[in-house]
Amino acid sequence: MAQFPDDVSKAVVLPPDWQIRLQTHLKVPAGRAPRLAFMAGPGDVVGTYEQWAAGRHDVRVPVLSYSAQFYSLVAALGAEALIITAGPEQPTVPDPRFHFVCVGRNHSARGLKWHLAERDYARRLATVINDWSPDAVILSGDLKPTAYHAIANKTRLFLTLHGSFWPMGRRSNRLRNRFDQWRLGRALTRAEGAVSTSVECARQFKILAGARHRVETEMPQIMAEHLTAARRRERARRLLFLGRIEANKGVFDLLAAFGAVAARFPDARLTLAGTGSADEILTEAIDQHDAREQIEFAGLLDAKGVHAALGKADLLICPTQADVTEGLALVVLEAAAQGVPSVTSSVVPAAETAGAACVTFPANDVEALRTTLMRLMENHEAYTTLAGKAAEIRPLMLDRSLGWGSCLARVLLGAQPIHFR
Repeated sequence: MAQFPDDVSKAVVLPPDWQIRLQTHLKVPAGRAPRLAFMAGPGDVVGTYEQWAAGRHDVRVPVLSYSAQFYSLVAALGAEALIITAGPEQPTVPDPRFHFVCVGRNHSARGLKWHLAERDYARRLATVINDWSPDAVILSGDLKPTAYHAIANKTRLFLTLHGSFWPMGRRSNRLRNRFDQWRLGRALTRAEGAVSTSVECARQFKILAGARHRVETEMPQIMAEHLTAARRRERARRLLFLGRIEANKGVFDLLAAFGAVAARFPDARLTLAGTGSADEILTEAIDQHDAREQIEFAGLLDAKGVHAALGKADLLICPTQADVTEGLALVVLEAAAQGVPSVTSSVVPAAETAGAACVTFPANDVEALRTTLMRLMENHEAYTTLAGKAAEIRPLMLDRSLGWGSCLARVLLGAQPIHFR
């Protein structure tokens, strides 16, 4: 186990024979820096870069960001990188190894306009990548099929999968959906390999693209400074919801279930943290709730606030509804790192990663959620067993060899995968 908490230079662990593999697997000529293109996510990748360049991880996010791990990978490989961003911002401290290029994407379009906008984005994205002529490109899995087909054949294509292709356990049988998935699957076969955020995402990718594809599943990495001192949890009374405040995230199902819980346990407390389009509706629902004195709406929390809330909690609730296409639900693992077990709905992929530190209930079933909560709050032995399993996740989230950047290094270089379970 390789543990290098909070040192940006050690955020990525390379295979011991990586230099040989650069030439034999990635086919980079000796003496030339490898060229990697990376489609970054929608966050502040330039701000993260500037903190990384100063030797710090981005403290605004609760875990090591993908972009920071990519920068560390580029540095470790002695590579040159093209970072494709969603905004026009440029670093104030330039570095010849890193080239930031904006390719705007229209997320507000709907219907036919959305399809046209996505096709246009795929064209512009491929043009920028092909003009730069990288050895390898890392793209997300949420693009139009035309994007993958448009990458030049000489460029090795790899994927980073952060979202599932359909709600967990609920693949549509409609002919149109299956046809669209078939088209996407044919395009995804262009990729040599992928890094996945969850076992479920990896499973769905292989269903679409074929079982022969190499996929590694990452273990999200936490910063040691965010960890609170471990404490023995003996009973579940402080319940926490941490996520987007939307009806389909199950927050109102949780409110409905909490009524009976609060009546049975007067010392129970429910904290709801996050923000979203349903903030006002949630505030009104709490004001009208019979147990309103036992409920707190904390609003949006920063990274330190997230981990402070988790440190105080006894049980995390993730009641996502059945129609949501979830990639992981990172908060379940963030909670486990703090020793907090979870109750999640059946469409939350993180439950599979958390294993015995998590109990699931059928999505959209308020009665099942209520029953699950009551059982854990009444049975102290069952709860302490669950909490003990959560504590086992912490060292995995401090093992940088299991992080996204290290997984990507192994996939790029054709090295043996590391399985954390």
